[in-house]
Amino acid sequence: MTPTFATGIAVLAALILATPPSKAVELRLRWEPGKRYIFDNTADTSMKMPLPGQGLIETTANMTIRIHNDVSPHKEGVKVGHAFASVRMKQQMQGLEMEYDSSDPAKRGGMLGTVLKPLTETKFAAVYRKDGSLVATEGLDDLKGAGQMGMGKEELEAMARQSADYLPGKNVEVGETWKTDVDLPMGELGGKVTIRYVLKLEEILEDKGRKVARVSMSGATKEANDEKKDEILRTEVKEATGTMLFDIELGQPLEVASTVVLETGLPAGIPQAPGAPGKMPLKTVSIQKLVGVEDVKEAPSPREADLKEKSDETASPESKAEKKARRKARKEKRLREEKGKTE
Repeated sequence: MTPTFATGIAVLAALILATPPSKAVELRLRWEPGKRYIFDNTADTSMKMPLPGQGLIETTANMTIRIHNDVSPHKEGVKVGHAFASVRMKQQMQGLEMEYDSSDPAKRGGMLGTVLKPLTETKFAAVYRKDGSLVATEGLDDLKGAGQMGMGKEELEAMARQSADYLPGKNVEVGETWKTDVDLPMGELGGKVTIRYVLKLEEILEDKGRKVARVSMSGATKEANDEKKDEILRTEVKEATGTMLFDIELGQPLEVASTVVLETGLPAGIPQAPGAPGKMPLKTVSIQKLVGVEDVKEAPSPREADLKEKSDETASPESKAEKKARRKARKEKRLREEKGKTE
């Protein structure tokens, strides 16, 4: 196992694990064209990695990612463009502390910079139907760079699918439950683990005049129907719990808090070498918050940009000098008039 692997796991946690989500209310994901939805995803991850001759070495990481989701119309419904506006991370391993901040030039280098910079340059889009379900993703086939930290097409598709998968997309009454399966790609470990979640609408709250649904969720490992004969490591879900606050009118989660505890080791029946490390635990506590909804600033059309460029080119230094001279003349005239009044 490598430090890069630990970083990749923390990235996966921040992107994926933080995104779950009387009278019946509609719990359906909605996106409004022309709007930008800004989310902050924060994940605290701790894991114990097996290193040869050293047993289990603990690694901790804290990561915060700000994601811009720009919405535009699409023939299927809407298209949501995902861009990572900022990425911050602190990681500790064997007494070594590393830090990365995409907004601070002094903290963009080092190993974390090599691993995380591709993420800040990654852009892709997801297409959703009007009922909130995911149709497809665009721009992931040509993904570059991010794959080196375990963030390839499969992982980013899982990120785009999370919010829609956790919502039933229909009217739900307080006390009602529903189920959903969520796939967690395991990066360098290979394969994926599937969590079967049971979600429950606990209550409807009032927050500043808006109706907010409080949804609880609890999950466990979903066993595969077919035996994985080529499985090298097996991951088991020890705990998967969380709470989501969902704005019913807006159609978006305001806050999602979750805890996921995984344990990875050799599959049952495979003997372990003497002295080899046993299970590898991984715990992630994550929070996703909607921090803003704003209008998307439209870029000028090619014609407008061309006209502006030509206008700038035709503005000669003489015309600017003439403007300066006119301002000077007006100022002198105003001073003479004021002087005449005082006399």
